[in-house]
Amino acid sequence: MKCRTYLVLFSLFAANLVDQPAPEVTIEQGILSGKVSGDGSFFEYIGIPYASTSIDTRFKAPGPPPSWNGVLKAVDEIHFCPQSTSIGVLGTEDCLKINVYVPAIRRKPLPVMVYIHGGAFLIGGGGKFINGPDFIVKKDVILVTFNYRLGALGFLCLRIKEAPGNAGLKDQIAALRWVKKNIAAFGGDPENITLFGESAGATSVSALLASNLIDGLINRAIVQSGSSVSNWAINRDPIWTASLLAKSLGYSTEDPLELYEIFSRMSYKELTLAKTRKPLTMYFDTQLIHLPCVEKSIPGEESVINDLPYNLLAKKSKSVPVIYGTNSREGLFLISGDTEESLDERNGRYLFASDLRFQTEHKAIVEADKVQKFYFGNDKISMKNLMNMSEFYTHLYFEIPSIFESEILTEKSGAVVYNYYFDYSGGRNFMKKRSGFTKESGACHADELFYLFNSMILPFKITKQDNKLIDVMTTLWTNFAKFGNPTPENYDGLVKWIPSTKEQINFLYINEDLKMGPIPNPKAYRLWKNIYEKYRIKSVK
Repeated sequence: MKCRTYLVLFSLFAANLVDQPAPEVTIEQGILSGKVSGDGSFFEYIGIPYASTSIDTRFKAPGPPPSWNGVLKAVDEIHFCPQSTSIGVLGTEDCLKINVYVPAIRRKPLPVMVYIHGGAFLIGGGGKFINGPDFIVKKDVILVTFNYRLGALGFLCLRIKEAPGNAGLKDQIAALRWVKKNIAAFGGDPENITLFGESAGATSVSALLASNLIDGLINRAIVQSGSSVSNWAINRDPIWTASLLAKSLGYSTEDPLELYEIFSRMSYKELTLAKTRKPLTMYFDTQLIHLPCVEKSIPGEESVINDLPYNLLAKKSKSVPVIYGTNSREGLFLISGDTEESLDERNGRYLFASDLRFQTEHKAIVEADKVQKFYFGNDKISMKNLMNMSEFYTHLYFEIPSIFESEILTEKSGAVVYNYYFDYSGGRNFMKKRSGFTKESGACHADELFYLFNSMILPFKITKQDNKLIDVMTTLWTNFAKFGNPTPENYDGLVKWIPSTKEQINFLYINEDLKMGPIPNPKAYRLWKNIYEKYRIKSVK
């Protein structure tokens, strides 16, 4: 009897060391098998090819997904699109893989949530390293994550047929089309798909909302700390930035075909490692080189963005319901590497980006002086007022553009829009800790992710309060996916989240307690609203 008991216990222990197969799924490409999660609560189908890319489709829309004979074991977790890391280039060019996480017990077609990862269009991936599915899937939804091409491979924009631009966004659209076509086979509802993303992923969601290519592919969207109307979201001079990259490799040309020849001859590793810097100008532009662009109309090529997203959104007559939000201390991660020298470089220059145009330099100087005085008074920018610089970044790059985009949708398309302000500081505020500002209040850029995803990046201890916040966040997000309303009628335990209107933007303040309130920083909002209404560039170079 004792020997039999030991045998049973050993069998249970051994079972936890070996992946248990999940039910097979048949899609158009072939038959898939996945694995059961460690706790048995959901099924994982990982690394499924949703499209194809190679040197032949480099810089262009991806090709169709491959088919296979037999059963594809969708259990391989190590998939990245090429990116430069401290240990060299990580990932391969054939990287367009998608992951589907399905609750083990389900009775009807489930809502689907598709997540686009962030990472400045340079780094990141859709895997469980950061985007662990456990918290979300346990709320009875299917979670889908995926990779898309990054850096020059995803965002070289030469506006020619060989490199029209936005290959990474076209990967995202290919992933959404794959989900629409195949998710029913996993038990998902193809008529109930919510697209969400954070940072560059949120900016991607915003850009796709502006495009007409995802009409009918999604039913709702969540935009976390990103906006396609922000100054850093669009490469406004893509040929010039491509020429800077070529110059760093020893070439001098601004001819699109010559640039294409240079980059197409390089291996994906060489191209991924290539780096350059923009010259410092009077404007406060980011150093990001590889970004979405406004594409030229090219016969036979599908364009994602054919005008500035601001213009496209303003022309929208209808929109899916959207949640927009930002974190209270977004800018902390941007000042973590600043020095007295780097801050001093900003003195005497404009404190706004080149998405503004002024009739005279005098007007630009007058407006720049208003911004300088608002954030720094009569002091120079220095390490003494570093937190003022963080506040400036928070407003200009994230908070204010998110409000602007909310206003566009409520005013122009009458969309249902919910706004939030995430201010919680707990044990899982990873980015704030990583940036070196643990003792600061509030939430840094990307801190909210770790209350939505069970990240493998660190073995976080989950306190009672953190666990409560995880439950609140995942409930709000999945309720929105299920019902189009994060706090539906008769849903106890949550403050009623009131949507915004064209008359008033309403915010849900997310902290240890939830409360509704007005725009969080009204003086900063009025400052930037006045500037952008007068000087925003609305034409494409």
